[in-house]
Amino acid sequence: MPGAPRTLHKALAVAGAGVLALAGCGGGDSSSGGEYNWGVNAELSGAASSYGKTLQQGIQGYVDEVNAAGGINGHKIKLTSLDSGGEQSRAAANATQLATAAKVNAMFGNVLSSNCSAAQPVAERYKVPLACISVAEPNPYVFNIGPDNTRAASAMFDGAKKVTGKDRPKAALAYLNTLTNKALAKTMTEQAGGAGVELATAQELDLMASDVSAQVTKIVDAKPDVVLVTATGPGVLSLLKGVRAAGVQAPFVWLDGTGNFASLVSSKDEGVYAMNVYSLVDPAGTGSGVKEYIGAVKPVIKDAATAKGLNDGELVIGYLAARAFGEALKSCGHPCSGEQLKTHLDKTRISVPGVVDDYGYTPEDRYPFKNWYLYHAVGSKTTLTETLTASSAA
Repeated sequence: MPGAPRTLHKALAVAGAGVLALAGCGGGDSSSGGEYNWGVNAELSGAASSYGKTLQQGIQGYVDEVNAAGGINGHKIKLTSLDSGGEQSRAAANATQLATAAKVNAMFGNVLSSNCSAAQPVAERYKVPLACISVAEPNPYVFNIGPDNTRAASAMFDGAKKVTGKDRPKAALAYLNTLTNKALAKTMTEQAGGAGVELATAQELDLMASDVSAQVTKIVDAKPDVVLVTATGPGVLSLLKGVRAAGVQAPFVWLDGTGNFASLVSSKDEGVYAMNVYSLVDPAGTGSGVKEYIGAVKPVIKDAATAKGLNDGELVIGYLAARAFGEALKSCGHPCSGEQLKTHLDKTRISVPGVVDDYGYTPEDRYPFKNWYLYHAVGSKTTLTETLTASSAA
């Protein structure tokens, strides 16, 4: 996850701030000897709320479906959600509450890497697996469920060559000032020459700033063959508008990673490409994995009939993470402590044909995605251009 907010104009079915005990997630089941307890600790209010709420919906869709079928190993999942509001102190406090009062064996959330970092000591202290969209540093109890931008350098270089048709294109880089994106920029700066890309300029973007005119000027002055961008949806559109207004028609390769293609619907620019960590879901898809995904999330979202609704990035990411954790519970049995669940997660792999073919973790690598998918995005139309391999962990 880019660790950044997207436009707040999305229509969501999830309630806002505060503690949410999600309806339909199943109550106690005395006949089966109790529930599994999961927690969501996410940005359900504030600037990043659209990410956090959509992640919650994806998890809820999986949990509701599992509970309707009788649970896992005959035990339903109780899901408790807390709102961090995007604040590190609240993220840490929420993690403590979930681990102690709610007695969860898994926690999901943390759109921002700083919030994940704040919750990590709690997860380690209470031995509860922590699933974060954005991870700044490794930890034995932390599992990445979102795109790891730090692994995208080689894929972005390959994408630059693909969209320009040049063996050694001149690139301009614009990157958000989040921990993961700053790490990516450092790697790209160090590796560009060896990868066959001339990096003419690297411009940092402030997450909360709306004025990108200074960065636009530097990009335009560099006369790039391609512009490589990590930014929010509105952010990339602002850069695109400014660069195009200056007469530069170089293609853009945008790294969002979470399928935030809805941000591009208002743009009809033919030169925009976006990188994603899963295959975009076709509403008319007939593959087993696509049908399973649509069936799970359809009851919890307002727009399940269009690609835009189904590919609302964190929706897919939340569903995939919950499904992987659910598979680990199946092998763990009941009761399953957080420490036991961690052991089973380290050897759990799932396949959701048509979405991801291979998703899972190992004790050495807690990143589940193996590829980046580069899409040509013009308005609401998306076409797969290339499948690129994700870099290994640093």
